[in-house]
Amino acid sequence: MSSSAFSPNAAGRFALLATSAKSLALIDRQRLLGSLQGVASWLETATDTARGLGVGHRVAVYLSDGRMNWMYPHGNSGEVISAWIELGEILERPEYQARALDYGAGLLDDPVTGLYRGEVREAHGLAWYWTDSGSYTCGYSMRMPVHFLRLYEKSGETRFLDICDVIGRTMLHRQTASGLVDASWSPRRGWQEGGTRVGCRYAYSLATFATLFKITGDAAYRQAYERAVEALLAMQNEDGSFYQHYEVATGEPSPNECSIKPFFFSYLFNAMMEAYEAMGDARLLGVAERLGGYLAGLYYYRRSIPYCLGETLLPTDRVEADTAVHDLANGLLWLYSLNGNAVFLDLGVQLWIDAWLSQAEMPEKPGWHGAILHGVNPALCVPVEGVPEDREHLQYDSTRIAKCTLWMIVNHLFATRRLLDLKPVTK
Repeated sequence: MSSSAFSPNAAGRFALLATSAKSLALIDRQRLLGSLQGVASWLETATDTARGLGVGHRVAVYLSDGRMNWMYPHGNSGEVISAWIELGEILERPEYQARALDYGAGLLDDPVTGLYRGEVREAHGLAWYWTDSGSYTCGYSMRMPVHFLRLYEKSGETRFLDICDVIGRTMLHRQTASGLVDASWSPRRGWQEGGTRVGCRYAYSLATFATLFKITGDAAYRQAYERAVEALLAMQNEDGSFYQHYEVATGEPSPNECSIKPFFFSYLFNAMMEAYEAMGDARLLGVAERLGGYLAGLYYYRRSIPYCLGETLLPTDRVEADTAVHDLANGLLWLYSLNGNAVFLDLGVQLWIDAWLSQAEMPEKPGWHGAILHGVNPALCVPVEGVPEDREHLQYDSTRIAKCTLWMIVNHLFATRRLLDLKPVTK
């Protein structure tokens, strides 16, 4: 199956189109810090409005009459821990470390809507799925150990270190012969909750195993990491992209569901960043460079990166397939820091600017201020058939004008940190 006409060396072919010097001239330190202050404001409101409900809201939906709705209080995104730590360090706000501790404690102290620790020990450490559908998934817990490790290093609280191995043991138990991990469980359906396919974002498990090997030195994690890397290498298409879904047992693309979801590529970049820091594995850079080349082809043609591509899309993807995503900036800037390819700097900077231009500056309106706003498809005039009820943020609503998601916010924050570290940004 061919996914695209773009060449694996697209980054080289598009080098002459890179305008990184011009783009960087639009950014100075004050602008970067102002954007981070907006991120902090949004995160504070997303967290505070969920007190008593969960650790923090995941989505904000904005309505034409000026009102807004917070959704999914059990966001359960480990990245928020590092987000608060980063904000505290950059903005010199030590109280943000307390917010990082609160978020991590919330995940551990609630064994029902945080990390599962019930009667079924084999499922311990799985994260409550944010849609509140009653299931637990490795797709979210696998991203947590690196952030819990950072919280342990900041706080000295050993429980943040101990939970990492709990998550890891469940993942070891659920790693299949293909190298992929199938770990979704619910009291109602047991392990059948995971189904027969995984999204390419599940390749994040290679980072989890790398971090756990770094923490424990346990050879089982090293072996699991190697199998996971082999899965990643096999999953990548010739043009550098990844299909959205793969059969968990074989690692082969799922029949009839061969869409490509660039929104998932930020998961892959983040995984390769984490694993590379732990293992220094050059194979990961090869994968990342090919993926970056594919994205160069997309961006220089469209001037944006779309949420999802393909002839046959799932109902949940059809709602926002053409939405421009900015969350890849962090990974592309990381790639530039390692190989110096100006194309990746240009892509990362332009995606950051796109996000910044979409960031609301409304300090008088908590919940709006700092939000990275994504509009709605004007062609969508009726509900899309087949969108699950628990995806309320995707249901058609004629009064909706925009939304903001936690994932976009935290990855914008991490990309901003990388730009602050670039030597040209010194004003």
